[in-house]
Amino acid sequence: MEKELREVYNFYKNTKDGFVTKDGYAAIPLTGRKSLVICYNGQILKTCQNEKSARNFIKKHSTQSRKGTVFVK
Repeated sequence: MEKELREVYNFYKNTKDGFVTKDGYAAIPLTGRKSLVICYNGQILKTCQNEKSARNFIKKHSTQSRKGTVFVK
């Protein structure tokens, strides 16, 4: 799966609108707007008003612990 994510990232890294991160998040522009839809694992997470808010949301969401995550000390 990591190889597939790298391929998607490399394919979309030079786009004018929207972006894809190396860890699987995608910010897809809405037609006729500056808004971006954030997708992760095939699910739409949020609609952001601009690229800065999209990047902030992805940064916060990627650091949250997931359901079922076990932390070992």
